[in-house]
Amino acid sequence: MEIPATAENRVLANAVNARIKSEARIQNAQAAFWRLAGAGLFCLTVGCAIGAIFWGWAQTRGPAADAATVASAVAEALQGLTLKTEGTVKLDPDSRVAVGGGSGATDVPTPSAAQLGAGATPDSKAAVLTNFTVFKNVPFSQGQVVTGWNFTSSEQKWPLHQYCYYSEQLDGTSKVTVDLGENGRALPQAKSRPNLDPTKAYTNCVWFKGAI
Repeated sequence: MEIPATAENRVLANAVNARIKSEARIQNAQAAFWRLAGAGLFCLTVGCAIGAIFWGWAQTRGPAADAATVASAVAEALQGLTLKTEGTVKLDPDSRVAVGGGSGATDVPTPSAAQLGAGATPDSKAAVLTNFTVFKNVPFSQGQVVTGWNFTSSEQKWPLHQYCYYSEQLDGTSKVTVDLGENGRALPQAKSRPNLDPTKAYTNCVWFKGAI
């Protein structure tokens, strides 16, 4: 079919050709956009993966390197450090120095031979075992808290047994006692009485240093 080459037909043909070329350019631009978007997304993904890998490596290596650096710096500083102390220690001419071994040994009172009754024997002439108890009394409430240290001999450096109780004189012939502790530990069965708090009273027990 032949179309007459009139002026109107030529204008129409040019318009159709322009429209076809315009749509072709639009399609090409859309295709190029999606290709570039896919390439950018791929690069972003690869970059994030590489960054994550380096971050993880830095987390595992960084602290150890920092710790080693700090330790080295401290060691070098200590090697170059010199401490000097100067002073004079003097003893009071009227003071006394007691030398002893063992925990609390210097706090152990030693009875004299007269106090121990050295040489005293029964009529039966049986062997005599001498022991003694040291009492520590602390006024409390209407009575006092008494702590006893039991020693088997004057050579013993710490008590074999300790006990603590509250004692209150009721009248001239009777008194009441409440057990508070034993061997440095409070007794849970300690009972209260008017004007007496066993827990507070226990804080006044005087236990031997290095209590058993």
